[in-house]
Amino acid sequence: MSWLLWCISIAILIELVVQYCIMRAAFPVLFSPMPDRFNLTGTLEQLPDKDETIRIEYLAFPTSNGLTLHGFIAMPENCAPRGLILFCHPFKSTGEIALFQCRGLLNAGFAVFSFDFQNHGESDNDPAYKSIHWLSNHEIQDVEAALQYIQNQSEWAHLPVGLLGMSRGAGAALAVAARASNIQFVACEGAFVNEELFLDHSIRWGARFLPPMFIQLVPTWEVIRAFRIMIWFSQRSQGCHYVNLKPLLKSLKKKNLLFIVGENDRSVIPQMTDLITKEIRTPRTRVCSIPQAIHNSGRFTQPQQYDAALIDFFSQMSPSGSPQRETISPHQFTDTPESELIAGESFGPHPCSKFKEHFA
Repeated sequence: MSWLLWCISIAILIELVVQYCIMRAAFPVLFSPMPDRFNLTGTLEQLPDKDETIRIEYLAFPTSNGLTLHGFIAMPENCAPRGLILFCHPFKSTGEIALFQCRGLLNAGFAVFSFDFQNHGESDNDPAYKSIHWLSNHEIQDVEAALQYIQNQSEWAHLPVGLLGMSRGAGAALAVAARASNIQFVACEGAFVNEELFLDHSIRWGARFLPPMFIQLVPTWEVIRAFRIMIWFSQRSQGCHYVNLKPLLKSLKKKNLLFIVGENDRSVIPQMTDLITKEIRTPRTRVCSIPQAIHNSGRFTQPQQYDAALIDFFSQMSPSGSPQRETISPHQFTDTPESELIAGESFGPHPCSKFKEHFA
């Protein structure tokens, strides 16, 4: 019997040592910013001082937890909008970048609604929440609050609504769309799944802290276990609940999705989009690859291709084909997929669009 206890004790000790080594190497990955993300703030310098083709109305709206978020809606000046695009900015940015990122959509006659997430820009700060680049319940609540505000405005009620998100904002857009049957069109740039991104970063940059042989010998499930333990502790200190996007992806099967991918993105590698689209498995998913683009730099690198992809995609929306408006109640988000989604007609890409299509 003593030998069995010795074997169990040794196994537990080895497990503790392995977990300690992984956490010691991976903890900086958990909190460090993405290495090559593009500085989107600089793109605002390219905007004209005065633009007479659009009008901007600044606004504020409440969240379910009592905060006030600030944003704006930009409308084409000389025509009725074809649709309304809700823009979700990435971490360490503000909603103001929508004026650059969505410039092509504005020129094409779409209205753009953008806002600052909590703890960003002009919006309220929650002292209990220390935001980082991982997707949490707070970002999802913010997007739900923005949608609720949009739906309550009678002058916009007739417009079809689509979502456009970047990086963490892309994850928030996908998570909300998985729960809202009235959102049928979602475009993303640099979308990722928390757990898979952490695993990729740990493997690629773990060699800075651990011998390569150790990284090769440690099973993937050991790294995932370490990540979940760190996430559990991190949630308590950060004041949030991190959202696992992966179980929600199957609820997007009947949505129309566009993923914009930077071919030189080293923060969220292109294979991340492959993983997401394989989980969704729908012919309604399009992937647009942007040559030479790093993380979040798609429009800055290839503005014509970027704008054409978004315009072609969101032009599929039509007021007559839009589902009936649905009220989004506070705190409705859970990890349970939606059981019934509104189906629509399948469509293919515009003949002039440079898309790769992913089919089941």
